[in-house]
Amino acid sequence: MLKKIAFAFAIASLLCSFTRAESIQKLGFIDTSRVYQQSIQAQSIQKQLDKEFSSRQKKLQTMQNEGLELKAVIESGKVPPSQREAKIKQMLEMDQRYKQAAAQLAEDYNLRRNEEFASLQQNANKVIIDLARKEGYDLIIQDAIFVNSKFDITDAVIKALNAQKP
Repeated sequence: MLKKIAFAFAIASLLCSFTRAESIQKLGFIDTSRVYQQSIQAQSIQKQLDKEFSSRQKKLQTMQNEGLELKAVIESGKVPPSQREAKIKQMLEMDQRYKQAAAQLAEDYNLRRNEEFASLQQNANKVIIDLARKEGYDLIIQDAIFVNSKFDITDAVIKALNAQKP
């Protein structure tokens, strides 16, 4: 008896899921990585971040060049034995400072990038919802493994984002 009830419940659940799936009339897909690469806002964010972090990146490059020059001097064999140990210690200290500065720069950059792109994602979500309501979509999916191109509405979302005033 219990098996019959469980079987009937399983069949009823399966039929309900088919009915819900059949009720979806219009389906769309958004490739968020394309939105992040191709929208004017994303490109503006990238330019802003590059500008904001360029001076720190240049300082880091200078540190790296100085360390490489010191390494070349040490490896050239032209350093007197009395100064060799001090130069090696100096090079190791420079390398440590470089690694710390590079890690801090990467952390700061990623934090700012995440902040900016979170804002872009919120804006994109509003555009997607507006588009869905305006065009009568029943379901919009972001980031799937495979999608037939007839469902891809990424270009429409990028166009709508680009039409907004910054």
